Amino acid sequence: MIAERTMEMILGYNRNDWEQFQIKNPVEIVLPKKTSNILIAGKSGSGKSLSARWYLWQLLHNRESLVYIADYKAGEEYEAFEGSPSYTSGEKAFDMINDFYQFFTEVRSRKLRLQQHYTLFIEEWFGLLTYAENQSKKLKTELMAKIGEILAVGRGLNIGIMICVQRADASHFSAGMREQFQVVNCMGRCSAEQFRMLGFNSELESNPTSRYGAGEALALIDGQESIKEIKVPFIRNEAVLCDQIRHHLQCQPSLPKLIRAVAGGESTEQ
Repeated sequence: MIAERTMEMILGYNRNDWEQFQIKNPVEIVLPKKTSNILIAGKSGSGKSLSARWYLWQLLHNRESLVYIADYKAGEEYEAFEGSPSYTSGEKAFDMINDFYQFFTEVRSRKLRLQQHYTLFIEEWFGLLTYAENQSKKLKTELMAKIGEILAVGRGLNIGIMICVQRADASHFSAGMREQFQVVNCMGRCSAEQFRMLGFNSELESNPTSRYGAGEALALIDGQESIKEIKVPFIRNEAVLCDQIRHHLQCQPSLPKLIRAVAGGESTEQ
């Protein structure tokens, strides 16, 4: 009998061990089915985008998941990915989300058992929702429904979502959506309201994040007993990190190709 393959991703390093002893004691999560959905919240400058790119690099570098990026923010952090069929920015982020949702529904309707894991990464969820609402309430409702459906049942299909957002307010998620994240990271200083909304007050009597800098976070992880205080390492050469991510994005199949393969009964595995 062949043992099921598991892979661990480093979410960060124990903040207290790092600060007191300069020891890098990793805080890890098991991928992909146990931890398919990840929420990264934090104000501008909190280090959430750099942390997200480090997580994406781990997923791709370790061949743990194929990644498709819907970058509504369209900031310079992701410029290196422009031109890749696995990356869209600005308003075109909707196209990536719609294609990913179509892939998800094709897999689900055909009851396929995917061996490869697939991740949709959304940068700046609040901005995307705000734009959608300005277009029409129907567009916003449809967007939230699609993401909510993937969050609810995608894990069992080997499909997951990673979302970056400045504030994880209840209004930014339909009923039950936030509960579908197996990991919740709050980067940098966490307001009292955010601290409560993300569920950290269930275990911590006080909010320790007033002293946090960029790259430091509270992490709530399914299956782990206590809330973790973590520190994400500073990436000295972001350009190399982004070049490697781009290389992996270029080598993977586009979503339209995957959709055609599923619809035609072909294998999606690489």
